Amino acid sequence: MGTVTKIVVALCMFTSQSGEMPEEHLLVEEGFGKCLEMKRKAERNVNPERIRFVCGKVEAVIEVDQTGKEHINKIIMDKT
Repeated sequence: MGTVTKIVVALCMFTSQSGEMPEEHLLVEEGFGKCLEMKRKAERNVNPERIRFVCGKVEAVIEVDQTGKEHINKIIMDKT
């Protein structure tokens, strides 16, 4: 529906090919505690030599869908 720029907590996935920009990112509305829980679960299921997960505050363009749920459209800057 609309977009806004704000600072949010995100779980970011980096691969050996993605470099400094995350390959994937997920908005975590519940805060750092929930982000760290999700990170631990994700790390159990991947090869740590190829994929790295990081929780952090980022400045992002946020898009709101038809149901009112927010999603990260683009990360502008890391704030951690």
